[in-house]
Amino acid sequence: MDIDEAYHYLGNWGRYQTFSYILLTITCTWLPAWQIMSMVFTADRTPFHCKASPGFHLNESIPLRDSDDDGILDSYAGCSMYAIENGSLVDGNTTTECTNGYEFTPEFGENTIVMEFDLVCDRSLLSQTAQSVFFGGVLVGAIVNGQLSDLIGRKLVFLGALSMEAIFGIALSFVQTYQWFVVCWFCVGMFEQGINLTGFVMVMEMFPVDTRTVAGCMNNVSWGVGVALLAPIAYWLRDWRYMQFVISLPCFLSIILFWLLMESVRWLVQNGKYDKAEKVLKRIAKFNNIQPPDRFLAIEDHRNHEIITSDGRVPANQVSTERVITGEADGEITFATFADDKAISEHKTTFLDLFKTPNLCKNSVVMFYAWLVNSMVYYGLSLYSSSLAGNKYLNFFLIGLVEIPAYIVIAFTMIWWGRRPSMSVFLLGAGIGCIVTALMPKKTADGTDLHAAIVTAAMLGKFCITSSFGIAFVYGTEIFPTVVRNAGFGIASLWGRVGSMVAPFILYLDQDGKSKYIPLSIFGVLSLVAGLVTLLLPETMDRDLPETLEDGENLGKAKPLLHQSREHVHLNGPGTVGTNAGFTDETRRNSGETKI
Repeated sequence: MDIDEAYHYLGNWGRYQTFSYILLTITCTWLPAWQIMSMVFTADRTPFHCKASPGFHLNESIPLRDSDDDGILDSYAGCSMYAIENGSLVDGNTTTECTNGYEFTPEFGENTIVMEFDLVCDRSLLSQTAQSVFFGGVLVGAIVNGQLSDLIGRKLVFLGALSMEAIFGIALSFVQTYQWFVVCWFCVGMFEQGINLTGFVMVMEMFPVDTRTVAGCMNNVSWGVGVALLAPIAYWLRDWRYMQFVISLPCFLSIILFWLLMESVRWLVQNGKYDKAEKVLKRIAKFNNIQPPDRFLAIEDHRNHEIITSDGRVPANQVSTERVITGEADGEITFATFADDKAISEHKTTFLDLFKTPNLCKNSVVMFYAWLVNSMVYYGLSLYSSSLAGNKYLNFFLIGLVEIPAYIVIAFTMIWWGRRPSMSVFLLGAGIGCIVTALMPKKTADGTDLHAAIVTAAMLGKFCITSSFGIAFVYGTEIFPTVVRNAGFGIASLWGRVGSMVAPFILYLDQDGKSKYIPLSIFGVLSLVAGLVTLLLPETMDRDLPETLEDGENLGKAKPLLHQSREHVHLNGPGTVGTNAGFTDETRRNSGETKI
């Protein structure tokens, strides 16, 4: 059997797979979603004005301004006050910077870092800087955690990142200076990636091709649930310190998960740890109450020039150099094509291998750009939600809630249409939603309020970019071969974090609240371009995960597996589904499928 066949034998959604899937999905979505989206409330801009000069009332000390662009002076200016000399006003027009500090007027009585560290006026850019530093940590985490999990294992990196997230997340809630805040926030962002990306890869590597789409999409639905749940948490606590402590404490689940989760079988096989892979599969069989075969996997061990079968190790020169044993059918040993360049070698691949062949290089570059735009627009619209009219907690809850149907919808579109057209359509839809939101006025010429229409357009844009981003997670794991999957997925996420780092500064272009068309137009145009270039990617629906670099280079050149003929069935077990367990040698040659 190959790995997919082994999982079919164990039952696609056996006890262990279902149990581990629930644990991994909640842990690698809710906890990172809370950390990364908490910045909407932690660094939210709060209404403020200068404190009145001693002996003066506010209306005597602070000039008024028009806050709604309707010509009516109805709020105090934020960064200026009337100049005072010798205890009296210089005149009614001369103003100066705030000399007595700031007075914040939060609508819901919340406390933010903007209020604690006075990140307003000449320090206002520090709020966006802190958010970008967080995403800078996410960027570093994408590189480090991605490469580490390919080198030392998925489980170790996932649980290590989860533990460190708990430590730095709780430490963050106690810091007293802006400098230490950004240091801890950087670390929180860095370990967030170890949880989210590595956990998602573990989920995707746990399932065969015919259940991978549903598993990936439901994982994304869990992310949407986590985002929506953050709104009531933030509303209940209303203090960034309490919120940070509460959302970090569950990360100590890593202590329990160490005993419950097993290492990825795909990673073990690709790194030559065949016996450990067998032990994991047999532990799963025992957990699922299924009788395991003598040996699940038939492996060609090129290090020792041996074939590993259910009868033990056989010298490779005693069998055809182009074939390895995969099972028995009708009492005869059957074989699967195994090209020499698909052999497991001692060479450790890195992300640089993604650029050594033309198709793999093209696919990587397009995927990287798609991730950049997806992340930029997704987080840009999420952060922008607090600037929409109405209750910011309700707006964020709705913006988060819209993610749930988005992830459900793509579960069907990716099956019906495929990955490529689905992502392209939703990127184009996100671009249109952003541009409509940017150009729609607050009121019509006759005074009709259009706030509801603006929120609706913004939610449409968020729905589409969420759908596209969810597809990018599934698509990204399928584009990159197993030997560099986490590294490639990590670099894709790196470009996504570049986009998310830039997003707060793009939103800063609307600092006065009157230039929303600038950031949203930028988001819209970039989304439209991404929707077009995505069409250059190969379709991966119904195809085995590419295992080697050659598989990645040839991706998209063969017919989908579900459209190919099955001429015989390999060794079946209690969990085998249908006849998906085996293919002919010719089928494997045509599909570029690696049988391990």
